[in-house]
Amino acid sequence: MIKASKYGLIILLLFSYTRARSQENFPTESVFKKPSTATWFNSYWNMRFSEKFFWAAEVHYRMSETPNVPFVGRVAQLYNRHGVKYMFSKKLNITAGFVVRMNFNPEPGNDAFETMVLEPRLWHEYLFGMPFQYSGVDFVAYHRLRFEHRWSRSNKKGAEYIYRNRYRYKFMLKVPLNQKKLTPGAIYFNPDVELILHSGKTIVANPVEDLRIYPNFGYIFSPRFSGSMGMMYTTGQADMFGYSYRQNWIWKFNIYVSIDARKFEQKIPEINYED
Repeated sequence: MIKASKYGLIILLLFSYTRARSQENFPTESVFKKPSTATWFNSYWNMRFSEKFFWAAEVHYRMSETPNVPFVGRVAQLYNRHGVKYMFSKKLNITAGFVVRMNFNPEPGNDAFETMVLEPRLWHEYLFGMPFQYSGVDFVAYHRLRFEHRWSRSNKKGAEYIYRNRYRYKFMLKVPLNQKKLTPGAIYFNPDVELILHSGKTIVANPVEDLRIYPNFGYIFSPRFSGSMGMMYTTGQADMFGYSYRQNWIWKFNIYVSIDARKFEQKIPEINYED
């Protein structure tokens, strides 16, 4: 009994010493890295093929900076998201599907990196719409919960895939500016905030992957087509210790397309507000 207690005390002292030594290297406050820049061209497609079911598709073309060219120096990712959407009502729909993202060489010309690496994901989301009116003006607020199950790796040759989960909450508000309703011809303001948490291997003290703040302006061309643009600021924990934060400034250009594949007599005009 005394011998076991002796070994237990030694282990406790070693643990305390190791922890104290590791804390000596920690900064006294959070460290924010120099902001990087990027540009995203995004398209969102909804094809309605029955009263309740849709095919949802997204294609994103993402560019990133290089040392000499900000925002559009290189191709960073090509992103494909697809899923089947079920609309319970105007106020609730759910979607589930898959993602295939292509991550390109972060240092073009460097042979230590592979030219392209695939990142597959499974995902499901729950979108809650809350229409309301104030002073005769129609607004729409959205709460979105999205869950992703991803297998990712760096572009370094020989790197292994790591499985992680992502937990995403987004709040959006559509505010018409030049008329009282979100109908064709409306210019709207869209404050958009999303928090992304993650867990899994290598995630120790850095659960905050991204906080995205994206105020943008849009225009509704028709019930089937609209677009928006703005600049997004993002920040998130950059390493496993949690004290270092990355920062990004990203131009985002978006188009939204709704296609109704039903028979003509079944069609009901829709405007796609989802991002």
